[in-house]
Amino acid sequence: MIELIGKEIRVLSWKEPFGSLMLPPHNKIETRVWETDYRGPILMAASKKSYNSNDIIDISGYEVYEKIFNEVINLDVLERPGTAFAIGDLINCRPMRPEDSEKAFVTYFPGLFSWIFEDVTEIEPIPWKGSLGLRRLTPEEIKLIKIRTF
Repeated sequence: MIELIGKEIRVLSWKEPFGSLMLPPHNKIETRVWETDYRGPILMAASKKSYNSNDIIDISGYEVYEKIFNEVINLDVLERPGTAFAIGDLINCRPMRPEDSEKAFVTYFPGLFSWIFEDVTEIEPIPWKGSLGLRRLTPEEIKLIKIRTF
């Protein structure tokens, strides 16, 4: 479990369905075209706009697209646009390796970076306006984070 008190926390936005894949049991490896030296807690937010089917096929290929929607994702989880939905601990950021493809749900591409997370935990949804990059949370925003209990 991530300790939040007194920590620097950043926020990052995902377009669905890739945000939902960050949650257990999928524990997706995130891929980005940029790297970061930051290590620590990241609030995960779903963008207001999701990828459409053609975008997902372009990013992941048709076989992975089918896997995402037939085997992996419960479509109910996609009903949270514009909300922060989880927090996870970014423990590594490194160049993507071909063997990351399956866990990243995207086709290997040189130049991508693999962001490795641990302890991804759902939170009570918070309405959230996305922003580019890794933005530092204010103390007031950190107080809004409540771990979800089921």
